Amino acid sequence: MEEIMNAVYLHVKTCRGITVLETMVSLLIFMIIAGMVPAAYGLWISPSISQFSYEERVIFTTQLQLDFRPSTAYWTNASETILYFRRAPDNATVQYELYQDKVRRRVNGTGHEVFLQNVKKLHVVKKEYGIELSVTTDNGREFSHTIAHPIEILSGASYGD
Repeated sequence: MEEIMNAVYLHVKTCRGITVLETMVSLLIFMIIAGMVPAAYGLWISPSISQFSYEERVIFTTQLQLDFRPSTAYWTNASETILYFRRAPDNATVQYELYQDKVRRRVNGTGHEVFLQNVKKLHVVKKEYGIELSVTTDNGREFSHTIAHPIEILSGASYGD
């Protein structure tokens, strides 16, 4: 019996096979590494913050519409670079203007709410039905948006200062 035990011991000792435990450990290590690849890929391929995105444009125009439409009066400065309007509930003057490379919103000449970034030029034209807004980005792309004012459409009269 002792000879059989020694033979089994020598056979197990000299065998270079892979056990199930070793296979599971190596599979676990592989899965951990494979799980990190998508996270690392997202860091390498992240979009540039300095680019002007479509989503930013949509959010800006939507917020401007929500702010502008209930106003009681609206006007621009002489060079048509600043949009002013009077907010209905508290009669505050809201202005959208270009500040450095950003379009910001101010209320009664105070505050600094950034609505767009990487902007080179902002041009606002007061029309009889509302405003036409034109924005040129740092990389030269331009977009325009028209916002109708409900009071102008319903009354047909020129409204504002």
